[in-house]
Amino acid sequence: MLPSDRWRHPFLLFANFFFYGWWDWRFTALLAVVILISYIAGRLIEGASSSRRKYFLMVACALLLGVLGYFKYTNFFLGSLRGLIEQTGGRVAWTTLKIILPAGISFYIFQAISYIVTVYRGKLIAERSIVKLGVYLSFFPHLVAGPIIHAPTFLPQLAKKRIFDAASFVKGARKFALGFLYKAVFADHLAAVVNPIFSTPSTQTPLTLFGGCLGFYGQIYFDFAGYSLMAIGVANLLGYTLPDNFNFPYRATSLVDFWHRWHISLSTWLRDYLYIPLGGNRCSVSRNYMNIIVTMLLGGLWHGASWNYLLWGGVHGVALCINHAWKKVFQSPSVFPKSMSWLLTQAVIFFCWIPFRAATLQDTLLIFQQFGKGFLQLGHLLVNHMPLSPATMAFPWLLVVLPLFFDMAFNGSQRLRECCSIRSTMLFYGMIAIALFVGLLFMPSGTINFIYFQF
Repeated sequence: MLPSDRWRHPFLLFANFFFYGWWDWRFTALLAVVILISYIAGRLIEGASSSRRKYFLMVACALLLGVLGYFKYTNFFLGSLRGLIEQTGGRVAWTTLKIILPAGISFYIFQAISYIVTVYRGKLIAERSIVKLGVYLSFFPHLVAGPIIHAPTFLPQLAKKRIFDAASFVKGARKFALGFLYKAVFADHLAAVVNPIFSTPSTQTPLTLFGGCLGFYGQIYFDFAGYSLMAIGVANLLGYTLPDNFNFPYRATSLVDFWHRWHISLSTWLRDYLYIPLGGNRCSVSRNYMNIIVTMLLGGLWHGASWNYLLWGGVHGVALCINHAWKKVFQSPSVFPKSMSWLLTQAVIFFCWIPFRAATLQDTLLIFQQFGKGFLQLGHLLVNHMPLSPATMAFPWLLVVLPLFFDMAFNGSQRLRECCSIRSTMLFYGMIAIALFVGLLFMPSGTINFIYFQF
């Protein structure tokens, strides 16, 4: 370990840039520009008069959103405009640009905006050290896929002297091992089933499509939760604390509950820096519902430049409004049994993942059409007592369902975790080692990127 923080922070900043540059060194300059904009904006906002503070805030946010918009949305808007013109009989000469999307740009841009807005609101003193601010914005465990960290929860940690903490180290090792197990064993093996199905949806049977969608329902959770756990674990190993990003979201019994459990750092960011500034629920009911829908539409667009992501966000927004309206009409939570509420909630989440995963809007519509045909065929089979086809029986349903059962029924149950808790320190270390070994043993050959790297 380095003897003093005088060198620790510069070394950590260099390590962060080295990590990011390993993917594509050219984008380290972009990361440096974002850090510089954030640093200058924070200092200017803090030292400016009340009349100019908002001006500096708007300029800084416009610059950061401009960077994000150019890299992430230029081709989407150009392609959409071109399609609209061609559908109306016109012709255009331009083509989409060759723009490479920098890994994790949505995460560190949102984090930079949250820092500037927090300084503007007077809830944080602007960071005097550009090195420390750079470490915060580029901290490598969470840089490319989150969780999104609020400056007041991380910058104070940089002011503390780093000492080795055995409890934090063990906690980090446990989280990393579990996250590695989620990714290498669960998510990647589900990807081997899911990806071929979604690559050629028109050639799949309705039941196979359903299995592929169910597989993605599990894959995206284990992939993203696995990364978040590994990121939090690595930070713990280094002596830093990152916020939890998941809380067993597939145990949610309402859409509101789901968004309190899924990608917690993003839902918190959207609430604090978009939903509340729009007016939140301190307005009329109709305006409140519009705020929810706008927030979720922009949350969908944050995930990617695609009509599918807008559809995903829009459906979630409408479903959340229905959820809130239902709670107002029926004050008692016992209108539906808890099992029925869970089933209805997970059905909405399941169907919303289809446009999230499908390559195009046409593929999304095709899958839903096939589902309609599949329900009719299944009803015909049940009425006539006909057996399922061998191809259907050969689908790896156990692979798809078993990880979800493990996480929702076992790992997500506080009572079961307490019953099976490991009280022996050596046995606990052994379980961590076994989890890492199993992950390495069952890793598929080849590289399967984390899903959220593309955002």
